[in-house]
This record gives sequence, C-alpha cells and structure tokens, in this order.
Amino acid sequence: MMPFGLAVWLAAGVAVLQGVPGVVQVGRVTAVYWPGDEGIAAALAELADRPYEWPGIGTFAPDELRLIVARRRIFDSVTAGRVPGWGAGAAFPGSKTVVVRLGGDARRVLKHELAHLALHSVVRRPPRWFDEGYAAFAAGEWGRLDALRVNLEILRGRIPDLRELDAALRAGTGEAEAAYALATTAVLLLNRLGGPRGLEPLIKALSSGEDFDGALRITYGMTLGQFETLWREDLRGRYGWLVLGTSLAVLWAVVLAVVGTVWGLRRRRYREKKKALDEGWVVDA
Repeated sequence: MMPFGLAVWLAAGVAVLQGVPGVVQVGRVTAVYWPGDEGIAAALAELADRPYEWPGIGTFAPDELRLIVARRRIFDSVTAGRVPGWGAGAAFPGSKTVVVRLGGDARRVLKHELAHLALHSVVRRPPRWFDEGYAAFAAGEWGRLDALRVNLEILRGRIPDLRELDAALRAGTGEAEAAYALATTAVLLLNRLGGPRGLEPLIKALSSGEDFDGALRITYGMTLGQFETLWREDLRGRYGWLVLGTSLAVLWAVVLAVVGTVWGLRRRRYREKKKALDEGWVVDA
C-alpha cells in the first residue's frame, strides 16, 4: 500500500500548479486539502472522525486516519494510476489513508472508503467482489437504480461468474457500474443467509485466516462454487422482474396480434356476406 508520506510527496508535484496544500486536524483525522477546499475538508474530517457501526464487524474507527481531499489532477497524482478514470475515491488500509476526489458526492464516497478500512481491519485480502460489494452495502449505496442495472444485465443474459465480476469492477464506467451492483447483490445474499447475525459469522471465519471458500464452508456449509450457483439463481428470482415484464409484453403483443387477425378475418367475411345480400336484393324506387 502507498505510505501517506509518499502520497503527499506525489501530490506535491502537482501542487506547484495548484497551490500549497493545507492541513486541518479534527480529532483522530488529519486532512490535507488544497486552496479553496478547506471547508469541505473540515466537514469530511468531522464525518470521518465519527465511529460507525459496520455490518458484521461492529463499531470501528481507526486510531488515526489520513484524509486527502483533492480535485481531479491532484487525485490522479496521489493515487498514481491505481484508480480507474471514473473512480472517485481510494482507500489504503496499510497506511490508514483515504483519498477523496471532489466534484461529486464526497460524503458518500468517504463512507464507502471508510467501509473498506473497516473490512480490511479484520479481513486480510478479501476477494474484490466482496470488498466492493461490502463497501457499497455498508455505505447504504444500494438503491432502485442498482436494481434496474441488475435487471438489465439479466435481460441481456450477462451475469458473470465471481471471477469475471472481479475483472469487471476495473472495467469502463458502464460495465463497472453494473459490476458494483452485482457485487452488492452477492453481499446482500450472504447477509440474508446469515439470518439475524447477518455477515458476522462469515467475517469472523475470514478474520480467523480462512480463505473465502473455507469461510463459506464453515459459515453456510457450502463451497464457493455452490454459493455462486445460488447467487445466480437468486438474481434471476429476485431481480428478474424486467425479464418477466418483457416476457409478458411479448405475450400480450402475440395475443393482440391473434385477436386482431381474427377480428380482421371476421370483418372481411361480414363484408363479403353483406355484398352478396346487396347483390341478391333489388330495391324498388
């Protein structure tokens, strides 16, 4: 992971053009910002200093946290190309550092990155799909738009396996957005499987040193492959309403076409009968 000092040093290369960075201390959080962003840096530092309750982990707050708040050019320099172009944040658990790119929903991004720190405080090297799905779940990012993205992927027949999902999380914007939504559904399923305790038993098994397959066996009595099959079935059953809606639309289109054809044939036969009657009767003036 990138040390905090190295991150600031990299940012300093851009600071010549952007101005000299400032520092604000809020409780356990040391926030670095550039001219004009002191207010948002202080506000984010206050949010980061709060202890949060994380799913399956409990209350967690690092004893110290370095927060770098930056615009696009400095953000790209600090993260040194390790974040995709569409990325808005990065977490470096080894140095307890979070970098947030300004310009979007910085508070949401901060919560997402703090969730990464919380997970990595107890689980070493989780699979990327679980890492990102957990952060999205813990930050409360799942919404109707994500459900729609999942439905569209199901409609297109593009449900990746978990290994492919890992790769998709680093892809272009559209594919990555769908991948994040899919990763979140996998974590939501794991949370439901845990019953009242949610993710706690799984994270406890992972924190003991088990790999993901081993943790699944201990927690749910299933292999990673079996979970993947269950997840894909759950996706189709829980989020496949768009597919069902499309199927119903097609069905109604067929029904209407049949009814229209029958009605057209009957109308044609009626006209033929009427013509025959008209020709057979002579009406005196």
